[in-house]
Amino acid sequence: MSESALSHPMDAMEGSPQQNAFDYRPVPVTAPVTLFIGLASLAGLVSVVGLGICVFGIILGAACLMKIRRSRGELSGKVPAAIGFALSMIFFVSGSCLHAYTFATEVPEGYRRVNFYRDISSKGLIIKNGQKTIHPEVIGLVDENIFIKGYMYPTRQTEGISNFILVKDSDQCCFGGRPDLNDMIFVKMKDGMTIDYRPGLVSIAGGFQLRQSVGPGALEPLFQLDGTFFDVARSSF
Repeated sequence: MSESALSHPMDAMEGSPQQNAFDYRPVPVTAPVTLFIGLASLAGLVSVVGLGICVFGIILGAACLMKIRRSRGELSGKVPAAIGFALSMIFFVSGSCLHAYTFATEVPEGYRRVNFYRDISSKGLIIKNGQKTIHPEVIGLVDENIFIKGYMYPTRQTEGISNFILVKDSDQCCFGGRPDLNDMIFVKMKDGMTIDYRPGLVSIAGGFQLRQSVGPGALEPLFQLDGTFFDVARSSF
């Protein structure tokens, strides 16, 4: 019997497919990151900002999967990258549909949607015949039933509120000092309705009116809303 026939069996296994199957293939760091972003994309169902996370997960996942494919088997991590990419895509589509539906159905019947900044605040006061006056487009809202969003100006009272000041945002211009006249609306709830203070964005519906001054030293909004509906804002736009 030849010497080669007596060789140790382990020698024959060197370089075999069985051994190569255990070779380590590196995982690109973007693969687990894509999976994490995919899970975080659940935020897309909660807020419009969360949709940005979904978009980031889709882009990152697509780039990671392309990199793995081009490596011709030298890189692993396809499964977590694919799962993360799929989750980001699913939450983006479902979140977009949810927010669109919410936006389309949140306005009570018989009311017109008005954007506080675009339709009121940005119009400002204009000079006419040497005097300051309200912008004609804002005056055009008088006696209309409108639906608007804003922030409750904080006061010491937090429960059983029958009237309050609605401001356009929660930035320093409105909460850190005295808001401009065109950045606030006096809301008076009708029919004995009372509400509790809410720190975030709220939705109000009611009849829009011009308002007389309420006296020196106090917040003096030019506009009033006779509120018939109040709720925490269902969408952020």
